[in-house]
Amino acid sequence: MYMDAEDSLQLLEGVGRFARERIASMAKRPQSPINADQLVLLTQEASDLGILPLATEKEGFGIWQHTDAAQAMLFNIGALRHIAYASPGVAFAWHRLALARWVSARFGSAVGPNDLQGMLLVPTGHYGLGRNSLARWLKAGALSRQDTVMLSDWLNRGAHASTIYAPKDWQSLVWPVWSDEQIAWQHVARKDLDVRSDHAQHGLDELTGFTVLQTSTAGQTIKQEEDVSRRAYANMLKLDMLGLLAIGAGALDRGQALAREYAGIRRQGGKLIAEHPAVQHMLSDIEITRHKVDMALAALARPVDELDVGAVAATRASTSPALCHAANQVMQLHGGIGYMRDAGPEKLLRDQNMLKLMSGGTREIHAFLAGWTGA
Repeated sequence: MYMDAEDSLQLLEGVGRFARERIASMAKRPQSPINADQLVLLTQEASDLGILPLATEKEGFGIWQHTDAAQAMLFNIGALRHIAYASPGVAFAWHRLALARWVSARFGSAVGPNDLQGMLLVPTGHYGLGRNSLARWLKAGALSRQDTVMLSDWLNRGAHASTIYAPKDWQSLVWPVWSDEQIAWQHVARKDLDVRSDHAQHGLDELTGFTVLQTSTAGQTIKQEEDVSRRAYANMLKLDMLGLLAIGAGALDRGQALAREYAGIRRQGGKLIAEHPAVQHMLSDIEITRHKVDMALAALARPVDELDVGAVAATRASTSPALCHAANQVMQLHGGIGYMRDAGPEKLLRDQNMLKLMSGGTREIHAFLAGWTGA
């Protein structure tokens, strides 16, 4: 389906209105995040509106449903940014849900609404990005024995538990596994996994942390030709990193709005704090980061096949720390109030920190890029 600039703007206007009127109204008290029942309700509403594509065979303009044109990518990025402005946790859950649908559709797995609503994507192995071995496999280079051992261990779902953050009621997951010297995809029901709740969660309070370990051979494994598998995994990784950046950008937009509002009403020393040089410096730091993120996302809003996975990873590695720094500036600008859970800034900082750690984390990207560039 074709999407032009006018279509994209109209669709984004609808997503923005839904985010403001439905999601933001439920998330207006940071100390009481959206609960499991509210998330189920919002997810169903988003599906009814076509924001979330909850069937592989149904055409539409949902998040990540189309990735082959610049306007479609602008919509995907913009939609996640609107949703994250209201709630980064909800945006993350829907991003991974939509990507699970994207993977299922690419591999010919017919998934209906009842199956997809409880499905989630685990995009990487148990830690990091497979050092530089994953990058070498994606470039179709010759793998050493060390590379194959690394990737086999990285994607060994029975030996290493994976940490996920998801709605409480998730029912199945899609994740990559290493099979016959290449990446394949596996769809596994929750009942066939050893699932344990992880209560030591830093951010994304709308979701629950779990550790999952495969305890049986149950589950559908889908393998295709290696070139097809390689391209699909590279594209999924690009979309996941792009989504995390878009969600971080939406959280930054919200933080900047909070900072400007507070600086415009809080007085100290007989004048608004917005007139103090230190506060002006903080506001400028936030603005500089927003421009950096805007330019990065605009440059990456191209058909997914045209994007270089190394360029997307490098952008994420340089941008995510800046997003965390800007969120910290928002909290510092509020003074002591910024540390209070009912104010909002401290949650945005925790959410940005969590986003930085997803998909292998940003610290592991350096090793990935070493393999990608042949260093």
